[in-house]
Amino acid sequence: MEIAIEKMMKMHQLIVELQEFKPDSYEQYTKDVRTKYAIERLIQLVVGLALGVSSVLLAEQKRPPAIDDYNAFIDLTECGILEMEFAQAIASSASLRNKLDDAYGGIDDQLVYDSIDLLISMYLDYLGAVITYIKQV
Repeated sequence: MEIAIEKMMKMHQLIVELQEFKPDSYEQYTKDVRTKYAIERLIQLVVGLALGVSSVLLAEQKRPPAIDDYNAFIDLTECGILEMEFAQAIASSASLRNKLDDAYGGIDDQLVYDSIDLLISMYLDYLGAVITYIKQV
């Protein structure tokens, strides 16, 4: 469980950085390419760390690895760690990470910018749910 906790601490740090980097407007976001790239990378890292935490939690529960990124969150519902509605919502963020990783079809700047606040909120909630679970075991 120590590995999961380390990943969660790093995740929290990156979420704080994402909050700090977020510009006040979409126009500012698209004008400053360094900020744009930093935000894209922070999103990739936060989602990646959450997927890593999910893998550790599934292994701790003696469950097989998730078949894909989406199911890494869904499978946590079977362990009682996440509620299904939340798991489905946060699982969809994995597709944004994949789009950023592969940059296929170009990156939709508006989609990324519009997703920042929701991603911050969801991943803070994810951390909260996992911390609650860890305290119980």
